[in-house]
Amino acid sequence: MERISSTEKTAKWNRPHLTAPLLVLFVLAAMHFSRFLLAGTENVTDLFLSISLVQILVLLVPCMLYYLLKKRKLATPMPVSPMKVRHIALTAFGGCVLIVGNLLIKFIYRAVAEQAVSTPAFFEGLSAGEGELPFAGVLLSMVIIPAVCEELLFRGVILAEYRSLGQANAVVISAVCFAMLHFSVTNFPVYLFVGVLLGVITLASRSVIPAMLLHLLSNTLSVFTSDQFLNIIMQKNGAFFVGFLLAMLFGASLFLFLYCVELQYLRFAQEPPEQSLPPKNRTHFWKVFLSPAFLVLTAVFFLITAIQ
Repeated sequence: MERISSTEKTAKWNRPHLTAPLLVLFVLAAMHFSRFLLAGTENVTDLFLSISLVQILVLLVPCMLYYLLKKRKLATPMPVSPMKVRHIALTAFGGCVLIVGNLLIKFIYRAVAEQAVSTPAFFEGLSAGEGELPFAGVLLSMVIIPAVCEELLFRGVILAEYRSLGQANAVVISAVCFAMLHFSVTNFPVYLFVGVLLGVITLASRSVIPAMLLHLLSNTLSVFTSDQFLNIIMQKNGAFFVGFLLAMLFGASLFLFLYCVELQYLRFAQEPPEQSLPPKNRTHFWKVFLSPAFLVLTAVFFLITAIQ
């Protein structure tokens, strides 16, 4: 019987389509079970402190351990370069796409599917509590920390790992994993849209900083704004007018955003940031989306959402 050398075992373990879903699977399970720990916290200040610590321990620590276990060698370099001045327009138009796109998806839910994109029960429980919530606690635990930790995990590590299997594959798979972390089938399209946008802007800027800024914007809108805003506008102006306006604004902002992305890639063509061209997406499509590790991750996600 032929023996497998330690080098071959290491090479197999370093395949991103096998190891990256295992990282997300661990984070998904840890985040789910952490809710039982948070449920016993009655003091509001302690609750927000616990939420902050849980996110750091569950999102950031496994990310760092994974990076160290890989001997600081991911499939492709982590996009952690500083944000540059030429990325300001890219980030600004990306923010417009984020805001209008979120409203458009929620409009489609209400107008077409006749179903509202509901606020997660966890936030409903907080908002239903007595007294005012501490602004600093909400800002830190629900806006800043998740934006930083989730971007380091999904765009810093997961996206970097899957880039060796195609850039489009990397954007989509990191967005799917990002959406899974929020444990909501109903809100899945919203999180998937945000994840794809954050992945594109990360690849275009070669930095997670713009994605973190947009993630901060997304979290701010989710925590501090009400979904009733869209309902009021639709009631006063009519669903057709609101839908038409959102579609036009989304098209315009998307066009400007993609134009900025194109400018970035034209710059890459003149000054390549890497020596070799990225692989074709269709070559590794089935390896990415039908790998045993990713299928197990998908099954666990549906199991958790079904029993919630």
